[in-house]
Amino acid sequence: MKILKLKKFFQNIINKYEGLNYINAEIINNKITITCFSCAQKIIVPLLQNKKLRVTCPKCSGKFIFDCNKYKRKQKYKIWAKFALPLFIIVAIIILPIYLSNFKKNSFINVRNAYAEEVEKIQNDFTDEKANLKNNYDNEVVKLNVEELGKNAKTHYDKIWQERNNLDSKYAITPREKAQLEMLALSNDRTKKIEDIIRILAAKAAPRNSTVNVYTSSNGYNLDIDFDMSEISSGEDGTRTKHNTIESLKQDVIRLVSKVTNDVYQFSQNLDLESMAIGLRHIVKQNDANYGTSLGEENIVLYKIRLDKKDLGELKNNPFLDIYSTTKYFKIEVDNFPNLKLEITQL
Repeated sequence: MKILKLKKFFQNIINKYEGLNYINAEIINNKITITCFSCAQKIIVPLLQNKKLRVTCPKCSGKFIFDCNKYKRKQKYKIWAKFALPLFIIVAIIILPIYLSNFKKNSFINVRNAYAEEVEKIQNDFTDEKANLKNNYDNEVVKLNVEELGKNAKTHYDKIWQERNNLDSKYAITPREKAQLEMLALSNDRTKKIEDIIRILAAKAAPRNSTVNVYTSSNGYNLDIDFDMSEISSGEDGTRTKHNTIESLKQDVIRLVSKVTNDVYQFSQNLDLESMAIGLRHIVKQNDANYGTSLGEENIVLYKIRLDKKDLGELKNNPFLDIYSTTKYFKIEVDNFPNLKLEITQL
């Protein structure tokens, strides 16, 4: 009870100095219905001009002050608010799109202008940088001494040419060039027998699976090599060949024999060879001419040439520049092409 009395005491003080909340008030015949602060009891009071009424709640006996003028002012504010708010909304609906349109347009113009300024700045910077580079280039060109550059270039390339002539190892790039250097070093190795050096060199220079023979005579060393065509030419497998005529096959054989002869010769020319013989083998079918029966297949030498010492002495070569020619010095030892016959098969 004490707590309720204390609460009512302070509520009365507040009502006295702050006035009444008129939100729920209703006007009926110049009278209004208000709500008690304490118990929410509906109370009817007269609405008088320039008066403050002291009101006592019949239910909870709570007391408070009702200011009639303050209530009227609030009512006027409510009426004005009811008219002003729709008016404000209508004005906003009309003006806001125009404002936003202008704002959007101004924003677009500002962005476009800023972009144009940035592009122009980049272009100006690029133009200035280009002009500076051109000026620097022109200054460097003026400083160049063409005659001196020409002399330096000639000296440089003469040195390279001399190094290549001397078989400098730094110019050996391909596996073949490196193998050539290895064979050249082997040809100058005097710790091995000449026969062994010739055999090793021939085995390195000749195609795989070649038959290499070295034999001596009263005049010096003789080298004999037979290699298989299928090792260095595509389309030659067993008795099959890619050629359609004997003449085409023969020209290809002579070319391959020349190539192998060049490779072998260029690293054995200083080994006091009396002769060098190179032969090409191919697998062919053997038939009995009398009975027309097959005698099987045999890997025979189709074509073989020989180079004698006097011919070898006239050859010029450089393994890096590939300046050599042996074909015109060939002496033919074996030529089995007149005995060959091609059988054309349809796949």
